Amino acid sequence: MVTISLKDMKFYAYHGYYEFERRVGNTFHVDVDIEVDMSADPNDQIENTYNYEKASDIVNAHMAKKYQLLEGLAYDIAAQIKSSDEIVQRVRVCLSKSNPPLKGKVGKAQVTIEV
Repeated sequence: MVTISLKDMKFYAYHGYYEFERRVGNTFHVDVDIEVDMSADPNDQIENTYNYEKASDIVNAHMAKKYQLLEGLAYDIAAQIKSSDEIVQRVRVCLSKSNPPLKGKVGKAQVTIEV
């Protein structure tokens, strides 16, 4: 088993429960860990492993949409990455939103999901 990760992908996007969040936008960070069944030597060939460019494209596509809940966004990203290649065994997505609209000072709201 090999874990392939994309860390600290940064986006300005329009997700949030409140309408003003989806209108004004916010900064989001995404970490993705992809466990793949790679029982053989990849022989330095991209087709013998998981091309993480696929995962990047999936994250970018979902971040361009508008979601109310971070949980739904994280789940959709994880589920699509998992189904993108048969060697993917498990996907973990950690998604955070900077300065959520809460009382008091909160640096980030964060969800983590694993499928």
